Amino acid sequence: MKFLQTIQNSIYSPTFYSTVVTKSFKSSLGYFLLLVLLLTVIRLIFLINPLLIEAPIQIQKFAQDTAACFPKDLEIKIQNGQASTASKEPYFVKSCEGSNSQNIAVIDTKTPFSSEKFNEYKAAAWVTKDSVVYKRNNLETRSYSFTKIKDFKLNKEVLNSYQKMFEPYLKFVGPILILLAFAGTYLSYDFRLIHLLIVAALILVLGKLFKQEPGFGESYKISLYAITLGLSVDLVIDLTAHWTHFSGFPFMVTILTLGVVIVNLFLPKKTS
Repeated sequence: MKFLQTIQNSIYSPTFYSTVVTKSFKSSLGYFLLLVLLLTVIRLIFLINPLLIEAPIQIQKFAQDTAACFPKDLEIKIQNGQASTASKEPYFVKSCEGSNSQNIAVIDTKTPFSSEKFNEYKAAAWVTKDSVVYKRNNLETRSYSFTKIKDFKLNKEVLNSYQKMFEPYLKFVGPILILLAFAGTYLSYDFRLIHLLIVAALILVLGKLFKQEPGFGESYKISLYAITLGLSVDLVIDLTAHWTHFSGFPFMVTILTLGVVIVNLFLPKKTS
């Protein structure tokens, strides 16, 4: 197949690189877009199990566990942006593991929020009078204001009804996640087209060092092929990092791309 042969030539073929400058920009760009499409598909193959199978199962389990563990005696009302509950406050909502487990949330609409009190409660979220404050990480908190909520009620019955309402749609979660992963991965590769503007400028600098001066347009076309090795190595490293614990090195793709240009274009011409 011609495309696979071009991939091979893009990694190493001085003869091929001697003809790249004669190729049209459209064909060079077409090769790059087809290459990143192939790399995107390979990445998605490794995401099929976690996104298409495991994610819907975990989401369904989370929804069922949340509905099952929600306290029967708890009801939260929000009216005109103000939260209230008939239960004794502070009310601690624990995870399903048992009474000694971590506090998922604390409901305290009477005490003004303070970081010290939040840490004392040892909860992941705090429902205050007018907002819910949650921990993004160990050092940072975020909040969501109830200002725009006019009338809302949450109890075990309501939560069970939500869980049953959304359950039929869980079968669409996997395909949607795959589509989002495909779009996100492909677009992230396409942003390399901006990165290649810098690479093309570096090729011009290298050209001066090797006493060869391709134009910027020619350098950009060369980079569209030369990046093949860098993107391929980056993909392999990313897919195997879980086992190798190696995530590459700084500017790896750029360095490998320039190395391909030197080996295939500049050194052969200098030797000849």
